[in-house]
Amino acid sequence: MNKPTSYSSITIMSPKSYILLGAVTAIAVLHAVSETDPQKARITISADKAGVIIPSDFLGFSFEKKILSRECFQPSNTPLINLFRNLGRGIIRVGAAEGDCTEWSRSETSPLASMKSNRFSLKISTIGPLSVDNLFGFAKECGWRVIYGLNLGSNKPEMAADEAAYAMQMGGPMVLALEVGNEPNLFHHNNKKLQTDAKDLGLNDLRPNGYTYAQFRDETERYYQTILARLPHAPMTGPATTKTCPWVPDFIRDFKDRIVLVTSHGYPLSAKEENLQSPRFPSVENLLSVNIEDDWLPKLKAATSANLPWRLDEYNSASGGGKRGLSDSFASALWNTDFMFKVAEHGGAGINIHGGFSPGNYSPIYFLDNSYHASPIYYSMLLFHQAGLGRLLSVECQTSANLAVHAVLGDDHKLRVVLINKDLKSPVEASVITSFASTKAEVIRLTAPSVTSTEGVSLAGSSVLNDGSWKAQPGEPIQGVNGKFEVFLPAVSAALLTIDNGG
Repeated sequence: MNKPTSYSSITIMSPKSYILLGAVTAIAVLHAVSETDPQKARITISADKAGVIIPSDFLGFSFEKKILSRECFQPSNTPLINLFRNLGRGIIRVGAAEGDCTEWSRSETSPLASMKSNRFSLKISTIGPLSVDNLFGFAKECGWRVIYGLNLGSNKPEMAADEAAYAMQMGGPMVLALEVGNEPNLFHHNNKKLQTDAKDLGLNDLRPNGYTYAQFRDETERYYQTILARLPHAPMTGPATTKTCPWVPDFIRDFKDRIVLVTSHGYPLSAKEENLQSPRFPSVENLLSVNIEDDWLPKLKAATSANLPWRLDEYNSASGGGKRGLSDSFASALWNTDFMFKVAEHGGAGINIHGGFSPGNYSPIYFLDNSYHASPIYYSMLLFHQAGLGRLLSVECQTSANLAVHAVLGDDHKLRVVLINKDLKSPVEASVITSFASTKAEVIRLTAPSVTSTEGVSLAGSSVLNDGSWKAQPGEPIQGVNGKFEVFLPAVSAALLTIDNGG
């Protein structure tokens, strides 16, 4: 069994000064000395049981729309561009709650605000051409496309149509879709928040209690008619509803001929839940539970049954901005690695992890001391990308451990097996049995000092540097016998086993 070596000292990075860890040091960060005996796992993978192909732009980020009014998405922002480029192609989604209180004017010329003043706000504000120009200039540098959110809360379809026209003019094929509104099923809740934040503005642009799907449908119909009259081939999407909302099948029925994508949102836990017995209470145990609710799946099936792609274009570990000590910890990386593969295996078009660049919450990238930094959950995206493009394979895993396993047959014909040990105490000795007649493989590891660590995370022996760059160190060589490989996984860690079919 290929076990990591134990070391007496380790190197830990701080969020202000990320350092490149060597492959040996990354192993040292693992929980090398376990308090419990290893659990066994027998994993069988057959290359002839192929599933869906992972879309090349599966990964994505979701942002509040007012980020466009700040010095963030600019074509000269090299560190942030590097953080995006590390993940290959992807999708930027801008909108969210701030999208329904962000208005548009072609004559707006206010200078961009500093990221030092970046705060979530539901006060009405206006963006102009500079914000849109910068967004698409940034997206072009990254090689990413955009889901562009339009304000439904104000109920101004002509304003939205003009903004859509400018976005399409500047973005062209970079625009994956135009999304009208954000979580409209919560408009009556958000209305109270808006009036609290800006009661002196006389707001009446969101909806009173009792707002129904029929009202949303009629408003969306007016928006679509106005936008499509001006842009007949505009790519539309929606409904961008929340976890518990049942509107998705109705929206698909009513708009399936005018949309290119179905979107919805989901957060398995709630940062505001106080009931310790609730499955939505924000704890490490609940986040890493094998029984965590998959409420997104019926929405995915509703879309694919109508021959439409579905994207989870806003999600994270816990709603309400995330829970400090959970959403910003290594536990979120282990959860998200498994979750992303689950969505891909069921045929999802992609995921957009939500965040607003604030440190100490659920944002995968945060801004601190004039620099952009990678949170633990960002490393789960790095690991997903390292698993490569290709076709997902069927996996049979026999174990009593809290172990998740996913396999990808890459476009390069290599087999990549992602093993995620979510057990809080027990290491796992995994026997990976494949149909490859191979003896050559290597392992890279996703590690941290502990499951609650917010610092010291590394993948393949390296951490993200201050300039946003990341480079994997050479993996651990593993010798197999007739396609069978033995991998040791410390508690709360993940690994990527890459098997070369040529040897």
